[in-house]
Amino acid sequence: MNLIQNTILTAVPANKKKTPSGWLSFNAPCCIHNGETQDKKKRGGIMTSADGTVSYHCFNCGYKASYVIGRRLTQKMRQFMGYLGIPDDTIKKLAIQAMREEESDTKYEKKKFVNFKKRELPNITKPLEKWLEEYTVGTMSVEQKKKIDNLLNYLSGRGIGADWYDFMYSSSKHWDVDKRLLIPFYWRGDIVGFTGRMFEQSDKVKYYTDVQPGYVFNMDAQDWSRKFVIVTEGPFDAITISGVSILGSEINDTQRELIDNLNRQVIVVPDRDAPGEKLINQAIEFGWSVAFPEWDEKVEDVADAVLKYGRLFTMQSILKSTEKNKLKIDLKRKMYG
Repeated sequence: MNLIQNTILTAVPANKKKTPSGWLSFNAPCCIHNGETQDKKKRGGIMTSADGTVSYHCFNCGYKASYVIGRRLTQKMRQFMGYLGIPDDTIKKLAIQAMREEESDTKYEKKKFVNFKKRELPNITKPLEKWLEEYTVGTMSVEQKKKIDNLLNYLSGRGIGADWYDFMYSSSKHWDVDKRLLIPFYWRGDIVGFTGRMFEQSDKVKYYTDVQPGYVFNMDAQDWSRKFVIVTEGPFDAITISGVSILGSEINDTQRELIDNLNRQVIVVPDRDAPGEKLINQAIEFGWSVAFPEWDEKVEDVADAVLKYGRLFTMQSILKSTEKNKLKIDLKRKMYG
């Protein structure tokens, strides 16, 4: 954590909470400065990462600001720091420090940052929390209530809590979006895509995903105090154990770079099927570890394991069954294959 990041986090109000997707949520201080009433529902969110990045997003008035180490402190970020009550002289000193770091050729290397473009979510998309509020106060149609009931039943059937991630929903009927649970994809605090999982019968594909190639799901939510990162195939797998997902069974070069840049032990938990074998081969090639937890043969992936055994046991079984040695990996894949 660098000085700028530390100063901002220290100034955040004490009445805050951490969301499942990695946001530090608190009452937004910017709204009253931008023509809105005082926020009392913790609509302000800060996202930080180990490389020093700080992103702020107000989900009420829309105010955004960010800082990336090695770059200057923007006017909007300086303004936001003022909203937090950080003294002007402190902000000026930090701005000068950021400028010096940007101009330094020795302390910070000029890096090419992987960037994912912001994407719009489908029309009429709102956080699931908002839909549930409307459901509770009775401002929702009978038909819409049935949709929300089906969505919640789907989550419950998979053993996933509605508050485990920033799930969203849209009543748009385009591409049967109103029959899908929406999982927004975040990158440095911005929404850069999403996947929609069917929770009702439809002739459309089960998953509809819109994101740039190379994206790794749930990177923003990683606990930087962990000495390992668990790599899964599907987003629900990652959500249940706070891991990351490659959104498939094959890792491309960009995904490998992003995961390696976390600088910690990488543990791959492949699905128990033919595509999972490809993932094991890649893990061996990259020098990553592979987990072979002793789960019931009907358990196909991490999300299934959490449903059957619970989150704690699932995590313990992954960590206890991890192998990095190629010979041991090959031996275990034959045993459990």
